[in-house]
Amino acid sequence: AFFGPTEQAKPYFESLGFVMPPNENPADWFMDVMSGQMEQENPNIRKEELPERLFKEWEEYIRSDAGHEVAHTMTLRNERVGMSEIDDAQVIKAHLKDAWKRVDPPATTALGMEGLTQVLTHCVGSQPQEKVVRDIMHRLEVASSQLDGPAAKLHKKDRVLHWELEKYLVAIQSNDNSIRPVTTSATSYFVDDGSDEDYESDDSSDDEDAVESGSETERKDSRVKIFGSSISCGRDYSRRHSGSPDKRRMHGLTRELPGFLGQLRVTLLRRAIIWWRKQNTRLMFLVVVEFAAFFLGVMDSFIFKNPPWIPTNFMNAQIAIALLTSVYSLFTFGAVEELPVFWRESSHGLNKLAFFIGSNILDSLDMFLMCFGFAAMYYVMTKPALTFWEFVVPFIFVCWVASGWGYFISCWLPYELNSLGPFVSALLSFVFGGILGLPNEMDIYLASPLTEIFVGVLAFTRWGVPMEFFSYVRRSPPDTEQMPIDQKFNYIYTQQYYREGWHLPGDEDYWYTGILALSLIGFVLRGLALAGLHYTNKAKQV
Repeated sequence: AFFGPTEQAKPYFESLGFVMPPNENPADWFMDVMSGQMEQENPNIRKEELPERLFKEWEEYIRSDAGHEVAHTMTLRNERVGMSEIDDAQVIKAHLKDAWKRVDPPATTALGMEGLTQVLTHCVGSQPQEKVVRDIMHRLEVASSQLDGPAAKLHKKDRVLHWELEKYLVAIQSNDNSIRPVTTSATSYFVDDGSDEDYESDDSSDDEDAVESGSETERKDSRVKIFGSSISCGRDYSRRHSGSPDKRRMHGLTRELPGFLGQLRVTLLRRAIIWWRKQNTRLMFLVVVEFAAFFLGVMDSFIFKNPPWIPTNFMNAQIAIALLTSVYSLFTFGAVEELPVFWRESSHGLNKLAFFIGSNILDSLDMFLMCFGFAAMYYVMTKPALTFWEFVVPFIFVCWVASGWGYFISCWLPYELNSLGPFVSALLSFVFGGILGLPNEMDIYLASPLTEIFVGVLAFTRWGVPMEFFSYVRRSPPDTEQMPIDQKFNYIYTQQYYREGWHLPGDEDYWYTGILALSLIGFVLRGLALAGLHYTNKAKQV
């Protein structure tokens, strides 16, 4: 969307009609513009056209006189060496030193293939291919064989010292012709033509030929292929690699991404850091959860004085925790400040399944904390004749379903309607948990197979309430002779309605049936959420 001097970026975007709000961070504003999240509408470019329109505008701009001037400025900057080259060398040395000390703290040991692989892995964040490490080791052997004096005596065969690898990497950066046997070879060897040929020992002959020729043209055209990447060492890279995106992908810088497990590990680490940084938000939600449980317990036990076995008590409690859990889960994949980062990483090879699973694992900690806190408070307030384990298990599975609804809503709701997420979560919780889960209306919902399937798929209280209810009446059957007529009617017909519905053979108390049904619903919702994460906002994933 823009490639030029930093000081010209803001004027360029403003020339397209974008307006940066006062006191805004320019870097954040550029990201907002490219992802279509501007606070002020651009009369010239609609949000729906972004970011593709920016690419077209830039292509037209660089054809203009002003665009030619920007391109010329960047060319001059890229051709400047000297102090900037020295700075780059110092950065390389410092980075290598840190990586080396993680493998060899004294930084004096001569490392073999395994040690060199570990050092390079720490340098770039992903493990290099064995053939690449073998080739680097071979090139260092070739260079070291030409040394004389004390340096030659320090070298050990099939080993590499810290100073040897440092000189090798700095030579790549500076394209120093004095050690070309280590850093370069014939152009045909280094140019990335899309093939994946092995590095063989006969490359040393190419190195020696390169030393003898030493032409300036060859020096400009040389490449060093590291970790599957074609890195230009010449100064005319942009001229020779301008053109179509496909051509740039073929000849430009590429990298080998970590696999599924590698990205899952990174996601878990990043989400753990984010989880730790959001302690204040988490504490606020836990306070709200505890207050909701306390309020419901007071109303049921002291205001309405309902018997603990009443099914509507369980239903109201499950709706409350489901609502809070689904709203909290909206932020896992729908946080406004994190979506632009996700879109950018998606366009650069992010494994969405690894990202999704890693985020779910960390989010499960919050789900459990809220569920446990809510159930514990409500249990203390209502004092049901149940063990805490029997009481809390249905709440855990209800929260599993509710968090799935939160993921589903955040992944499928259009970004422009992101603010409606809490409202949609509240609406679905009351409809699916309350209206479709009313215990005294189950005879109507279960009257036909079609409505029974519909309610069974959508209403989490269809399964959660009978789990609690039958556990209670099995452990502490109420005395029907002492009940008011309305409670007696409720007690008898609630059992009849639920037991006429589908359940696992021999599981009339719905315990294992409820666990199975709620588990499946939660998994299905997560699968649908993953599909939404993959297929929505495609235009923004650039």
